[in-house]
Amino acid sequence: MRAWCPRCDAVRPSETVCPVCQTNLATLDDTTLGDQPPGLPPPPDPAPGPAPAAPRLRIALAAATLVVAGLAFVAGRSIARPAAPAAAPAPATTTAPDPGADRRQLGWTARAGGLTVTAVEASRQATERRETVAELTFRVAGVPGDARVLGLRGLSLLDSGGGVFATVDQRQFGREGAAPVLPVEGRRDTYRLVTGPAPRLSSLARIRLTAVVVVQARDKAIQLDTSGAWPAGPKMRAVDPGPDDAVAIGAGVLQQQQVQLELRVTSAFVRDGLAMVTLDASSGFRGVPGDYLPIGGELRAGDRVLCSRTSLLGEEPGLQSVQGLVLSCPARPVPRLTVAVGVGARMLPLEATLRP
Repeated sequence: MRAWCPRCDAVRPSETVCPVCQTNLATLDDTTLGDQPPGLPPPPDPAPGPAPAAPRLRIALAAATLVVAGLAFVAGRSIARPAAPAAAPAPATTTAPDPGADRRQLGWTARAGGLTVTAVEASRQATERRETVAELTFRVAGVPGDARVLGLRGLSLLDSGGGVFATVDQRQFGREGAAPVLPVEGRRDTYRLVTGPAPRLSSLARIRLTAVVVVQARDKAIQLDTSGAWPAGPKMRAVDPGPDDAVAIGAGVLQQQQVQLELRVTSAFVRDGLAMVTLDASSGFRGVPGDYLPIGGELRAGDRVLCSRTSLLGEEPGLQSVQGLVLSCPARPVPRLTVAVGVGARMLPLEATLRP
């Protein structure tokens, strides 16, 4: 009797179980196999172990094919993609500057009683305390006697809603209070004022004021005999002020004190092209913080004013040295010079609202 192993596809004589793979054998009819030569050797036994690697190889090849195809697709897109168009240059702007920036041109003007006040411009700047304040520039024309402007009285800076745009400090100049202004160097009749913290300049809508405060008229005089030779320089000749070298000026009641000043010429020098006079406020007025006493002085040759200066007594309340005024003016030789002085401040009314 012979049997066939369906797994090994081999004939196993006289067996019921395949000795190789232990599979049950199927019995074969001898007449069916009569034509086959007997005793054919069975095929070589398959080695036991993992499944054939042919499917794994096919999977690996398929994965590699997909990777290569993907790389080729990406490379094709990189080559075929058109370059991004260059950014078009921004068109040149022709609009006016933003009025809310850190500088704003104003040009707001008001006139009354021979005075003309113009708010020229405004700017913003940062302080050492990291606050943003505003600086306003004013031009004041028509002041009698070309007196220096000390401050603007009743000054209010208002926003578009009628509220306060920014606050301003107040100072007492003699008996007149005002927001202080300082001369702008090199710009005649032009003054600047610094505010407290300020928002964008576009918020500023109008400016109100009630008066311009200026130094008192220079109505007291000291005569100096400057006859004789004026040296060509650089050395200067000292001039003796003479016995009438001082004037007494009552400045009124300040801080509940009666103030009486004596202004004295302590020294005078001349040379061809220059005259220099030093005035001493010998009363030693010191004042208190925020309370200043202005002294205005000018040097005249006949009716011609050579130069003028203004000093504020009390700017440094703790200063013990004598405060005064120095006049240094271009001058040609003349036989006599006049020192004209005024103490205190006066108010020039100007009810006005400056707006665009």
